[in-house]
Amino acid sequence: MMGLEGVPAVRFLEAVGREFARPEVWAYLGFGAFSGYALGRFAKAVVPWVALFYLGAVLTGHASPEVLFLRLHELMERAWAFLSGLNGGLLLGLGLGVLSGLSDR
Repeated sequence: MMGLEGVPAVRFLEAVGREFARPEVWAYLGFGAFSGYALGRFAKAVVPWVALFYLGAVLTGHASPEVLFLRLHELMERAWAFLSGLNGGLLLGLGLGVLSGLSDR
């Protein structure tokens, strides 16, 4: 009978278990969740207004959608570079916190 050691999903779960067995990861997870929640709430409050003002600027000819897309692409590349260097617990907490902040009423 073949063991489960060779299954990729089992190896992934073992790696996650080893990562979260360390106590400092839970501190990172909590800090990431709180800061992610604040970031999500801020984005939920600010982004619609900024988008509305930018739409008005585009419609009046004072702004260009191409410039917006280029700047957003640049911002996403920088954010990805920053997030890829974070601790696993902090990254998971930040992601869950942002989703929680965005979905909060």
